[in-house]
Amino acid sequence: MRTTDRKRSDAKLDQAVDLFWDRGYYDVSVDELVHRTGLHRAAVYGEFGSRQRLFEASLRRYRERVVAAFFAELERPEAGLAAIERFFSTILRAAVRPKKRIGCLMINTASEVSPNIRSVAHIVSSYLDDLRARFQHACINARARGEIRRGVDVDQVADYLLGSVLGFWTLARSPASTSTLRHYVQGVLTFVDGLRSRSDDTRALRG
Repeated sequence: MRTTDRKRSDAKLDQAVDLFWDRGYYDVSVDELVHRTGLHRAAVYGEFGSRQRLFEASLRRYRERVVAAFFAELERPEAGLAAIERFFSTILRAAVRPKKRIGCLMINTASEVSPNIRSVAHIVSSYLDDLRARFQHACINARARGEIRRGVDVDQVADYLLGSVLGFWTLARSPASTSTLRHYVQGVLTFVDGLRSRSDDTRALRG
């Protein structure tokens, strides 16, 4: 595909991402996709195969366009506790910025669509496994550098942090107040700070 054609295709896919992100999979019809994205009905079925396949392509595009920015700190080879703290501060800023809070497309999909469509569940599970692995890697790095207290189970911490992300984005899509979201993340950051070894306790919490 030529560069210009690829950019045009990505732009239309981005519009589909935004529509699914705002409305969810079940509330978006093919007619609405055609109207909002400029895709021809034939393209929805010819290029993607079905509305479901277009949704799956949108999830993958969302990972490329949105999730990659959130993961940036955790992807660093030297990522540790400070990277985890910055990750949660980043998603908090993203959640409270828009006038209409729509949460995270992956987390919305985890509860709304994954239980019913196996192929979608596979995409979401891959995302969750990747996020957990990055939390685990950061904790292992921190343990190797002596940042974490002895006896801390890094697998348990990674699971807790993953659950915190699911809980946070679910809360972010709800009518909960902005202060509630801030308090939620502050609780997670307090937990992370509590993992530090005694020699590391004097470090300031990085937001």
